[in-house]
Amino acid sequence: MVPAWSLCVFLCLVVLPGQLEAAQVLGLFQSVGRSQWGLAETYLRTLEQRGHHVTTVTTFPSSRTDGNWTEILVANPYTAAGDFNAFEILPSGFLGTLKIFFDSGDAMCHSLLGDENVQNLYRSGKKFDVVVLEPFFTECLLVLAHKFRAPVVVLSTFAGTDWMADMVGNPTPYAYVPNIFLELTTHMNFLERVQNTLAGVIPSIVRQLYYLPRLDAIAQMYLNDTELPKLSEIEKQVSLSLINYHFTHGCPRPLVPNMVEVGGLHIKSPKALPEDIQRFLDGADAGAVYFSMGSNVKSRDWPEEKRQAFLRVFSRLEQRVLWKWEADSLPGQPPNVKTGKWLPQSDILAHKNVRAFITHGGLLSTQEAMARGVPLVGVPVFMDQKLNVVLAAKQGYAVRVELHNVTEASIGWALGEVLNVPRYRERAQHLSRIFNDRPIHPLDEAVYWTEYVIRHQGAPHLRSAALDLSWYQYLLLDVIAALLLALLVVSCAMRAVMRRLCRVTARTGSGRRGKSTKKD
Repeated sequence: MVPAWSLCVFLCLVVLPGQLEAAQVLGLFQSVGRSQWGLAETYLRTLEQRGHHVTTVTTFPSSRTDGNWTEILVANPYTAAGDFNAFEILPSGFLGTLKIFFDSGDAMCHSLLGDENVQNLYRSGKKFDVVVLEPFFTECLLVLAHKFRAPVVVLSTFAGTDWMADMVGNPTPYAYVPNIFLELTTHMNFLERVQNTLAGVIPSIVRQLYYLPRLDAIAQMYLNDTELPKLSEIEKQVSLSLINYHFTHGCPRPLVPNMVEVGGLHIKSPKALPEDIQRFLDGADAGAVYFSMGSNVKSRDWPEEKRQAFLRVFSRLEQRVLWKWEADSLPGQPPNVKTGKWLPQSDILAHKNVRAFITHGGLLSTQEAMARGVPLVGVPVFMDQKLNVVLAAKQGYAVRVELHNVTEASIGWALGEVLNVPRYRERAQHLSRIFNDRPIHPLDEAVYWTEYVIRHQGAPHLRSAALDLSWYQYLLLDVIAALLLALLVVSCAMRAVMRRLCRVTARTGSGRRGKSTKKD
């Protein structure tokens, strides 16, 4: 039963502001993976259900396009030529990851702005009340928001980068907020803080001096609009940043008013499972293990020796295993293993018999496991997955296995820990209670703040003054320099006075000694 206070808050924040007239919403989401689009679609569909007209640019067609929903389909440059193998493009180190990001943004920008439908939309002269986009790889889409003179809401499907925080002037204290691409926690030693600072500062500088100017050139190439300002200027006009994160994940951080954590907005009440999956899990008297590497990393792409390691471990388990396997068949499939190309993950994790989740550590998967109280065996591959698994292991509900160390022994040990040591499940369920203890559902909060921005024409009163400061003003370097200069002046003055006093004292002393000598 829903508590009375929770219902009251919901009515005040979500239902009462519903007097807003139907708005024209433009959603721009060229998502690489279907799971990322699933989060964005959940959010946009809720806006549609509240009576708003939603036009969306997407790479994934929806099952329903009637009513207030209009779709503009664009190609995904990563799947247009066939599915890519995530195991074959693993970056080497932080700089390798950074290069992949910037190259991906370049490719996305060419793909999006070179699309005829997007160009027609740009020149359509349509009126939109708000533009919503994901600011990862697709910053060049900010030019559409500028063209339509509409407030911008950015929706990040993960915890966000430092430069996403910069869009709304949100502080990122490197002393205790770890970079999402590093394997650090909130408590860092001196060298880790140095590493964390460099990992935040270097990409931001490269982005301003190299990456964004490249995207500016691509935008001009396709749009030929001489009145178009630079992206570095447009992104400072973002009205609202919705971050798919929650402090339960292990990293509380400061937030400006227009940067809102809505982690888990895609998670709904469990629905009935397909009959075959329900039957399979119901019959798992000793429990079940769920195994999925997400939507971008395909299990079918596992190297042969690592796939065999999983199969040998699974064949010895008394538990049943439900495996997201994207091919028609699984060679050597044990009788206790069931596969599916696409599985209702959140609903599966809610089943009472699921005892462990083998995951790549993507934030959406981590959130669903936390919401359902299921412990993890994390095998991170790239991006923020390593940090997610590091934090989950530190919080006590996950065991981490390095990708290069996926063997029969390591997988067998990790599963044995999570399945047989009670503290992992106890910690998972404890964190689940914290994660779900909120005044309103994060999806309702995301919708509320979006409508708030529409009602108040971009809500400029939420904008941080940090956006109007130069970098040296923001870091108070000019103040520090002035104080140091004042200290130097005072120090020099005091030194001059002391030297003067010493000279006067010396002359006075020598005069007295001279008079004393004459008397003698």
